[in-house]
Amino acid sequence: METSDAALGHIIGAIGEPDFVARTAAAFCAFTGFDLAALILHRDAHRAELLFDNFDRVDGRSGVETYVRATRRINPMIADGRGPRALRARDFASRAAPPPVGRDVVRAPDEELGYRTVGWPRRQEEIALHVPLGGAVVEIGLYRARRRDAAPAALLDTLAAMGWPVAAAFERHAHFARRPAPARAPLTPREAEVRDLLLRGCSTEAVALRLSLSRHTVKDHRKAIFRKLGIASLAELFSLAHPSPSLGGWDRRPA
Repeated sequence: METSDAALGHIIGAIGEPDFVARTAAAFCAFTGFDLAALILHRDAHRAELLFDNFDRVDGRSGVETYVRATRRINPMIADGRGPRALRARDFASRAAPPPVGRDVVRAPDEELGYRTVGWPRRQEEIALHVPLGGAVVEIGLYRARRRDAAPAALLDTLAAMGWPVAAAFERHAHFARRPAPARAPLTPREAEVRDLLLRGCSTEAVALRLSLSRHTVKDHRKAIFRKLGIASLAELFSLAHPSPSLGGWDRRPA
């Protein structure tokens, strides 16, 4: 497993990138040793949005979607505070009220909270970090098959200590999306060709070969493109070309 410093380094390094949320989830999984992750934005008591999950690997995506839509409202961990807080589901077993049985939830005495969202993978150990973001909260839920050696309290302490740096990373990443769109000067036909090749993943050398230009000329075109579009990196160029439909540039889970 990686150290917490390494995980924070990966998260900070992903700021401004199109896959920021996915890379944040991967960093937490690598640090904690948990296999599954679901990142959910709780806007308020009535609105939540799934930012990322990798539950497709255990055929559990329908359970995550049901949790976001309905059963998060009965999760005692969510009701306990707005973060940054590191939590362990098994510590809430005595506080969990018996849930209403229906199409979204079933009682399950062998689960940590005594119930399971329909479609959720069985017998999962859960820990979570709740990160404040303005008036909202990002729930970073981490899961693995339950075993005898539960996540130690020291791991929760370390997760809690990561809370504010992670909150700052989310805020900084969101800043890229909140910036007003600059007035954009039109690109020349040659600049448009260079832009299109960059968006296809071509390097400076590859663009130069494709267009029969020198590397120096390609670099000049690239600088002109960035200046006219009001951007400073290839990541921002990709974000302009492929804007996220939600959360102003935060990537969503894979379809």
